This record gives sequence, structure tokens and C-alpha cells, in this order.
Amino acid sequence: MRVIIMGSGRLALQTAEIMIARGDEVVIMEKSKERAAELAETMDCAVVEGDGADPAVQSAAEAGDADAFIAATRDDQANIVAAVVARRFGIPEVIVKLENPDYIPVCEDLDLTKLALPEISFAMYVSEMARGLNLSEIGELLRGDARLFRFLVEENLAGKPVYQLNRELPEDTAVIVVLRAESFLPAREEVVLQLGDEVLVMTRQRNLADLTRSYTPAQR
Repeated sequence: MRVIIMGSGRLALQTAEIMIARGDEVVIMEKSKERAAELAETMDCAVVEGDGADPAVQSAAEAGDADAFIAATRDDQANIVAAVVARRFGIPEVIVKLENPDYIPVCEDLDLTKLALPEISFAMYVSEMARGLNLSEIGELLRGDARLFRFLVEENLAGKPVYQLNRELPEDTAVIVVLRAESFLPAREEVVLQLGDEVLVMTRQRNLADLTRSYTPAQR
């Protein structure tokens, strides 16, 4: 698998290292001349100097032969532009890292559906681990593009039965458990949501952006 990664932040480099370790061919695009030179010395992969949102730089990275493109800088706008350019090279898998969830609708309008929101993902995993539920272990059991998503029940959802919520959720999405105080409530249809409940749903990758926008307060 040939992967192009734009950016050299911690997340970008950790992703690169994991892919290199499993035998993938990785190319890092870095805008800073000095940083690019440093990466060329320390990373076991190709490094292309230049703005990854520039079609000429992507061409130099042989984007037309890539299987995946990951836009992982700290600049959401640059990531989005770079992803659109990558699509023009016909790269099958294009992933966009976002710091600001307000850009989710923009990405959806551009048909960029594979979005990574590290801050939200980190908060979700840490909050569940604090409760003793290890989503990482559960995730290993999932097949294909199945994903887990958690959200807090606010006043607009309080009093709603699980069966009704399931009807409103995106396709291929369903409640699997409701966390209430110290209890795990199996997602029986008659369970009625209460203020402060935490709802864990099973969904598909393509639905994460819509769920984040609809059920995470800061994003509504």
C-alpha cells in the first residue's frame, strides 16, 4: 500500500511510523525546508518538500500512484484543500484531519467523508476508560468499517424511548447500551432515556460526521 501523508505533527508521524512498520510505502509532504530535511534523516520513508495543497507538490509525490492520502496538518483549511486536490489525482482513500468540527459540513459538501477528529475521539476514549469500558478492546472485535460512537443525553432527548431514537439515527446505526450512573442498560426498545445518560451506538465510518454534528453539543 502506498500512502501520502501531509504534515509532520505528532499524529502524522505516529501514523507514518505505524504504516512503515507494517510494510506500507509512505511519503511525507512537509512545507518547511528545514523540517523536511530533518525528516529525511530520521524517518524511514520518502520526504517531499513543499506545500501539500499544491498540485505540483502532489505530482512530485507521485500522487497518481497512491492508494491513500492523509491530510494531517494543524491547518484545517489546508487539509481540506489538499484533500480536494488529492481527489483529482484519483487517490481511492482520502482522509482529512480536522481540529474544528465546524468544518464537517464543508467536508460533506465536498464529498470528503473520511474525517479524523482527534480531540473528540480522545475525549470519548478517555471518558469510557475512566468508567472501565475499553473501547480499544471492543473496537478490535468489530468488522469492516463498523465504529462505536458515544454521546450524552441532554434535555432534547430525555424521555425518548430507545426504539424511537433508533428510528432517528442514520442508516446502519443502532444503540447497543445505555450507561446510567453505575449501570449498563441493554438497549431494549422499552428503555427510556434520562438526562445525563450516556448512549453507545454501533455505526459505520460514513455516519460519524453526521452523528458528531447532531449529537455533540458544541457541534450543533
